[in-house]
Amino acid sequence: MRRKELVLALALASRSRRPVRVRGARRLQRSARRLGARDHQQRVPCTGNHGQYVSCVAHHARDAVRNGDLDVNCKGKVTRCAARSTCGKKTGFVTCPICEPGTCTNGFCDDGTTACADSSTCPPVVAHCSTKSSDVHCTDRGGTPGSGSCCDATCP
Repeated sequence: MRRKELVLALALASRSRRPVRVRGARRLQRSARRLGARDHQQRVPCTGNHGQYVSCVAHHARDAVRNGDLDVNCKGKVTRCAARSTCGKKTGFVTCPICEPGTCTNGFCDDGTTACADSSTCPPVVAHCSTKSSDVHCTDRGGTPGSGSCCDATCP
């Protein structure tokens, strides 16, 4: 783990009583790789209500940017992932990714690594993700209930 990710992880975990694992979405992972980050899994606090959690993550991300431990281009992505999580929400809240068939472009699927001849061989991709108050609300909308953050939502 690089110094900036380690410092951010330690700062965020220092206030935590019950850490939750949050992982970036494929797009965020590709962006972070371009910026030189190797490990996108951070342990962040999940205490208080959802607003307090998001505020805490945003403040730590801001401080990490000021200290030079986090690239400024990652600050918004980190905060957005916190905002799109179930952390701090009432019991029963779930992430609800809505999936659509993957597409094949120039011989590769949407993930950028799977070779394909046509779209029938591509895995499904997350078209939209939000949090719902119950798994029933999610499945009624055609989604697949999950937990954590929409940033790490995947299709079955």
